[in-house]
Amino acid sequence: MTHIDLYFFDGCPSWQQAWRDLGTVLAETGSEATVRVRDVMSLPDEGRRGFAGSPTIHVDGVDLEGYDGEGVLACRRYQENEGRGWPSLDLLRARLAEAAARA
Repeated sequence: MTHIDLYFFDGCPSWQQAWRDLGTVLAETGSEATVRVRDVMSLPDEGRRGFAGSPTIHVDGVDLEGYDGEGVLACRRYQENEGRGWPSLDLLRARLAEAAARA
């Protein structure tokens, strides 16, 4: 089963669009996944590693775009989605398909 973590903080409202889009992709693909929505402000500093800004989505512990650095408390922009503050449906589909292939 795939494990997904959606990390956010309230200062960046784009996480809500990411949440909706993630639900859309999970429903259309029928993927079996556990999903946790996590406010990074409630995590200890070491729990923010790999947080590339709000929203950040990890699929099986891996950031959608491969970020693995120190936590960044800023609003995230996804270049692959024309600089919007959430990942594209295509990126979500691709990462979920990769996770399913590994399983």
